[in-house]
Amino acid sequence: MLDKQEILAAIVAELTAQLRETAAALQQAQAGATDAESRPENKYDTRALETSYLAAAHTERAEAIRRVLAQVHFWRPQSPMTVIAPGALVELEGERAPRLVFLTPFPASMTVRVRGQAIQVVTTNAPLAAALLGKQAGDVATVRVAGQVNEVEILAIDPPGL
Repeated sequence: MLDKQEILAAIVAELTAQLRETAAALQQAQAGATDAESRPENKYDTRALETSYLAAAHTERAEAIRRVLAQVHFWRPQSPMTVIAPGALVELEGERAPRLVFLTPFPASMTVRVRGQAIQVVTTNAPLAAALLGKQAGDVATVRVAGQVNEVEILAIDPPGL
C-alpha cells in the first residue's frame, strides 16, 4: 500500500528541486541585472530594468515554494478516508482523468512517482479536486475545465491494493 508519508516525501523532493532551479535562475538574473554589460546604452535601453523585474519574479516564486514546503512539513493527512477531502488518495477512471490523484490543501500541482505509480497532486482549489470533494467510492464526478465537461468515476479512496 502507498503510504501518504511517501507521497509527501515525493512532493517535498519535487518542491526542493523546483526551489533549487528557481534559486539558480534568480542568481543568474541578479548577476545580469548588475553586470556592466547591462548598463543602458541610451534612454530606451531597458535590459537592466527587465532583468531586475525577472529577478523579482524569481524571488517571489522562491518564497512561494518555501511557504508550500513549510505547509507540507507540518501537514499530516488523515488515513484511511472514506469521503474525499484534503489528504485523500483517489483512484479514478475516466477518459482524461489521471489514475491516481492526491488532494492537498496547499497550492502544489505536480505529478510525482511513488513506488512506480504516477500520482497527480492537486490543490483543493483545482477544478478536478473541487469536483471530487465530498464524494465517495462509486460516485461519478463532473469536472468542468476550459468549457469542457468530463465525467470521472471514483473507483476507490485510499485504495488498499496500491
